[in-house]
Amino acid sequence: MSTSKPGLHTLRTIKTNQILKLMKPLVAAALGLFLWAGTTHATALSLNFSSVPGSTIQFNGTGSSFQFNSSHLSGPFVGSQWLIGSESGGTGSAIGLLGLFNNGPYHYGPITTVINGLHTDESATVTGPLAALIINDGFGNLTGNVNWVQIATDDFGGSINAALTVNLTGLTYAGSNPDLVTLAGHGPGALNLTFQFSPGMTLADLTAGPGPYQTSYSGSLSTSQSVPDETSAEILLLTSLAVLAGFQRALIGRRLKAI
Repeated sequence: MSTSKPGLHTLRTIKTNQILKLMKPLVAAALGLFLWAGTTHATALSLNFSSVPGSTIQFNGTGSSFQFNSSHLSGPFVGSQWLIGSESGGTGSAIGLLGLFNNGPYHYGPITTVINGLHTDESATVTGPLAALIINDGFGNLTGNVNWVQIATDDFGGSINAALTVNLTGLTYAGSNPDLVTLAGHGPGALNLTFQFSPGMTLADLTAGPGPYQTSYSGSLSTSQSVPDETSAEILLLTSLAVLAGFQRALIGRRLKAI
């Protein structure tokens, strides 16, 4: 009995199938790199702000409320309350923009006091109303609503929404500032704030007497959804495509040698 050798066409088919079989896991790995770029390399946009000269947070003594006062100083800050001074996860386009918290005063309920050794923590739930957030881009406004959630003092340092509960909702923006577009498009978000008096005052102190008690403040607001890192995604996509192109060239070279 004679055994026939495989023809040239059959050998080409076998080699091609072998190469394709080797490429399958590599193609999957390349696609995995691209998908990983859109998930692992993602960060939240965070905008950090502080009160402008002449603006204060004000506590109204026995009124159990607080509010934000706009600056009345002449110059670029008049009528505003705070300025975005730094950020992370964005383009930098929001740095230097001015903002406001309107619709105050904001009321809070009974104070809870916890004494832990030499430290005294005091906190109260903010009952409302919602603050009206405004960030001006020079042409128009980003707007939204802020639920202050809780106000507290730890010894003499004060905070609002220190737990970073999602409290920034209803974000709308029709402008073209990239960071504000991202903020509005990836909401809701979280906004927190800190303040301190000198000499120090606890929340109970700020809720006693006629007031008002005023000081400067700072805070941050961030998206609750991650923002894809487009640069990393592009690099990994190009790497993935280069890997696939390399194996495609290898496959073509094998085919040409077999002819």
